[in-house]
Amino acid sequence: MVKRLEAGEKVSFTQHLEELRKRLIIVMLTLAIAFIGCYYISDKLLAPFAKLLGSKMVFLAPLDAIMAYMSIAFYAAMAVTVPMTAYQIYAFVSPGLEEKEKRGAVPIVLAASVLFATGVTFCWFTVLPLTVKFLIGYGGDLMTPMISVKAYMSFCLSMLFVFGVVFELPLAVVIVHAVGLVSYESLKKFRRYWVVVAFILGAVVSPSPDVVSQSLAAVPLVVLYELSIVYIYFFARKKETEPERDDAR
Repeated sequence: MVKRLEAGEKVSFTQHLEELRKRLIIVMLTLAIAFIGCYYISDKLLAPFAKLLGSKMVFLAPLDAIMAYMSIAFYAAMAVTVPMTAYQIYAFVSPGLEEKEKRGAVPIVLAASVLFATGVTFCWFTVLPLTVKFLIGYGGDLMTPMISVKAYMSFCLSMLFVFGVVFELPLAVVIVHAVGLVSYESLKKFRRYWVVVAFILGAVVSPSPDVVSQSLAAVPLVVLYELSIVYIYFFARKKETEPERDDAR
């Protein structure tokens, strides 16, 4: 059991390292247990990807099949381990945080988790099916698809991860505003340029060259940016408006 340090308690650098080591061990053990459990059901985890493809996958090397099962199990285990990892990080850094910072840490972690899950879900139900269908059908009648399970799973998992990260945009914008790097007015002025940036990023993120897939990747970026501005307008502008009121007095 790891002894949690109290706020203001003075400890040596060696004690910090020892606590960090113990918390890393807890995270790694949790990940290992989750991996074993996920590997046990890895065939069920892999089945939706095969259904999405619409045909059987092939493996081109002796280890490809087992590596595919291990890969999907590892990603699933990482997702399962996120709450424990977040708690251990918070428990390690919380003694050095002020009460106000502690209160803000939990909402940030929750928001990051929800946004990442939303991005993965959006990609799974919209972008990924259309992209896979387009790429498979691109060969036409002249080519027969023989999809390597290794390449296919790498492609799908990478897309899901990228969309999860991309959907963290509102949180990133709010944090950047909160620390004073950008103002509400500058964010509002940049929105017209962001539309162009969003469609460029949409073309990069979506491997499919068709307009529909690229738009499905770009439009959420525009919407997320607008939601960030709306949130800042209603909930996070106090620091900007208070100095103006003080000057008026």
